[in-house]
Amino acid sequence: MLIALGVVVWIVLAVFALRGATWAYVVFVILAFVWIPARAGLHLHRPKCEMRLSLDLALFSLTNYKHVFLFAMFFLMTRVQLGRTPYASLIAATTIAIGVLIEIEQGTTGNGHCRVRDLVPDSVGALVGALSARIWKRLEGTTLSS
Repeated sequence: MLIALGVVVWIVLAVFALRGATWAYVVFVILAFVWIPARAGLHLHRPKCEMRLSLDLALFSLTNYKHVFLFAMFFLMTRVQLGRTPYASLIAATTIAIGVLIEIEQGTTGNGHCRVRDLVPDSVGALVGALSARIWKRLEGTTLSS
């Protein structure tokens, strides 16, 4: 029940952030960084991260659709919050940096797995977000009556 409530809160915050509500974006980011340590009871230790990465592991990590979707949404929320800025690569780098911080956070709390290969679906999610934003921008420029 508590997990379902948490998911609903995340979705509501994401919807408001995508509609331009700065307060929702700020709360979303803060919750993203507090969520993992809170679930671990704030017990922190030196991160133990799996640094191994190969093509097979990278391809396998792409089956983590949740990360792809979440990071695409985070890219889009950040894009909305920054307005019509042309700096999509900076937004993508910020999105991937958040992924790195979350992996380190998982390593320090022991809640989740700190793995470099988890950055692959995060990066693909940022790319999907960038492509979605570009497609949306092009569709916005066309009219249905022409």
